[in-house]
Amino acid sequence: TYQDRVAPPGLSHTPRSLKSEIAFKLGSPESYQDYVDAVNTFLKAYDDDKQTDQKKFEDCADVPAEYMNRGELESKDGVRKACRFKRSLLGDCSGLTDTTYGFSEGKPCLIVKLNRIVSFKPRPPVSATTLPAAVQAKLQPYVIPIHCTHRREEDLGKIGPIEYFGLGGGFPLQYYPYYGKLLHPHYL
Repeated sequence: TYQDRVAPPGLSHTPRSLKSEIAFKLGSPESYQDYVDAVNTFLKAYDDDKQTDQKKFEDCADVPAEYMNRGELESKDGVRKACRFKRSLLGDCSGLTDTTYGFSEGKPCLIVKLNRIVSFKPRPPVSATTLPAAVQAKLQPYVIPIHCTHRREEDLGKIGPIEYFGLGGGFPLQYYPYYGKLLHPHYL
């Protein structure tokens, strides 16, 4: 659809805040319940039982790999299968063991997603020299790295250690490209 084709490349995350920052009180579940509900809603599509149909989903590797070739966008191949994504790959942020996604411990999880862009094939950095040292250390050939940090200097002491979960701790190439809602309706 038209909307698939015009979204700018970029990141989005869940949960989102009505304000510019996510804020809650440790020990006060009602202060973070909306965030937990938002992550639950977002991750529901990634439940194993929602990805069992062999005609709609396929396993795409347990380690980061190259792009999945599902044919040309304009070919007559019809609807494409989507890669399964196991919530367990999100570790402590999967909601499978900690149903508060770290909020109850003061270590909240953010689920980061790269916007869907039809035919977009993100490219990993070729040279690590322009990347922060923390990213250079974990650079992998088939993963678009992600690096989170404070926005303002006064926030430096407010953010604890950041852990990255998922396959390769970034965006593995085998989940790309996206073929649009008509050809890739089950893409997560």
